[in-house]
Parts: sequence; C-alpha cells; structure tokens
Amino acid sequence: MSVDGVVREPRRRAGPSRTALALRVNPELTDVKVDPEQVPGSGTLDQFIDHPRQAAGAGVRELFMDFGQSPTTFDERVDLAGRFIDGVRAG
Repeated sequence: MSVDGVVREPRRRAGPSRTALALRVNPELTDVKVDPEQVPGSGTLDQFIDHPRQAAGAGVRELFMDFGQSPTTFDERVDLAGRFIDGVRAG
C-alpha cells in the first residue's frame, strides 16, 4: 500500500492539526527494485532510502526502520542501517 493510503487518507479524515504521525517499517529487502506500491512492505535499500522523504511529505514526524527483521547477521544489519542513514542524509 502506498504512503497515500497508509498515511494521508487517515490524516485527511482526522485533520492535520490533530495528528502527529509515527510510522514503523519492518522492511523486506529485495535485490531487485519492486513496484513503488510495494514500498514500504518490500523493496531495495535504495527504495527504502527514498521512503523517509515521502513519509515526511505525508505528515509523518517519526520513522522507525527496523532492519532487525532482516534475515542477516548483526553486523550485516548494522551495515544496512549505516548505509540507510548515509543515503537519507545524502538526499
């Protein structure tokens, strides 16, 4: 489901001044780019790097990306999180 469906529609119904949104994502990382409608359910790391800007534009004020759900070692999850943060900061 798109950011619009998950975030904007409920916010529109409640009224933007009444909502401070937090979003948790448990990404399923893929090796190949997926259809944008599948993000944030699954996608490449690059697709997830783009997600915070889209979520912020929809009114999300806090975003928690839980790479701990990925079937990787601890060191690989730390590396993923670091690359994610670096990518978001680079814009």
